[in-house]
Amino acid sequence: MLLEDCQKLSRQTQDVVALRKYASNLREFRDRQNKIEPLVRELSPFVTALRAFREKELANFDCNQKADALLTDVTTTLAEFQKDRGWLIERFKFNALQTKVTALKSELETYLKYAWTEYKSQRVPNTNSELLGLLAKIETFKSTVQTIQRLLNQLKAIDFPKDAQQFEQIDQAIAHLTTAWNSLKSNEVPETVLIFLRAAATHGATIDLLNLEVQNWLNEHGISRFFYIRLSD
Repeated sequence: MLLEDCQKLSRQTQDVVALRKYASNLREFRDRQNKIEPLVRELSPFVTALRAFREKELANFDCNQKADALLTDVTTTLAEFQKDRGWLIERFKFNALQTKVTALKSELETYLKYAWTEYKSQRVPNTNSELLGLLAKIETFKSTVQTIQRLLNQLKAIDFPKDAQQFEQIDQAIAHLTTAWNSLKSNEVPETVLIFLRAAATHGATIDLLNLEVQNWLNEHGISRFFYIRLSD
């Protein structure tokens, strides 16, 4: 009984000594904390975005090499800290951890931007900014064109969706954009003109679409000079 009490007292004494040591090094611990926390905040948005892309089955890229390198450092840090709290201020290599975080973040950013560009190319209507600016001067199209331009500017300002909620909002914006683009029509505008304008704003209008009715409409609205004939590849 006495021996057990002595052993217990010895362990408690060691704990007290260790706590005093850690207390005297509190500033160093806080310094490590102040360095590590920004790294977590820096990487966290990209991890959240990656989850959103995976939910959409768009994360068909591999960044495992850099992720594994970072995970190894983090695992080592946690294990050594559990064994000896002093390891964090005596042998912890912050620069190595920072390098791995920066490398992973850069690779994730590159992949996410590429995946986002591909996503937009498949879903966003192929519009022509010059022609939209032209149509905005015609009262019939003005309101619809303004809606299209606003939605296009919103999409252009996004590097890539940051989370699942923003992805949902973006999909809604793309749907509204598509609807607005397809609705560029009016009873005041002949169907042949609408067909010509839509073609000119996307893949280009063939010369057979430029019939007499279209030419007269363009001349009446004073916009024929904005259209050019080019030889297709």
